[in-house]
Amino acid sequence: MRIIAGKHKGRVLNILKHAGTRPTSDRVREALFSKIQINIKNAAVLDLFSGTGALAFEALSRGANTAYLVDNNKNSYNLIVENNKLLKENANIINTHFSLALKKFADDKKSFDVIFLDPPYKTDLAESALDIISKNDLLNKQGIIVYEHDKQKLQISIPEEFAVYDQKIYGTVYLTFITQVK
Repeated sequence: MRIIAGKHKGRVLNILKHAGTRPTSDRVREALFSKIQINIKNAAVLDLFSGTGALAFEALSRGANTAYLVDNNKNSYNLIVENNKLLKENANIINTHFSLALKKFADDKKSFDVIFLDPPYKTDLAESALDIISKNDLLNKQGIIVYEHDKQKLQISIPEEFAVYDQKIYGTVYLTFITQVK
């Protein structure tokens, strides 16, 4: 797995081979960032269910200002720390349950321009995360949420403040793009 573009272009990230880790492929990341590049420059990025940290590190490489990476798996957390050191970034890496991290961000009055949601497939974690993000106003007014999922999660329940504005399919990977409507 490598960084596609920006200051770290071509750098190879470490990956883990453990149950539940499903790194976003280079092809999907390239397509994803082509679509949202305008939103990345100087952005505050949140990468929930970070895994390897590839999405946040790609965003930092392309000019994001800050990135918060959240994963509750200790092995993933350690890997993200390794990748952060490899890239010499100053990312904020948090090893906790996503809901605790989101509540802490709300308490600290943080908000984000781009939020990546890549939870384990076949779970309702994305809907829970979207609900907490909405209730705590964690997405900036012009911000976007990118939700990676499989075909079984085509129809998700989203808060009324949000709307799906696009969806792309890359093999078995679906990207749903969500923004605020209110």
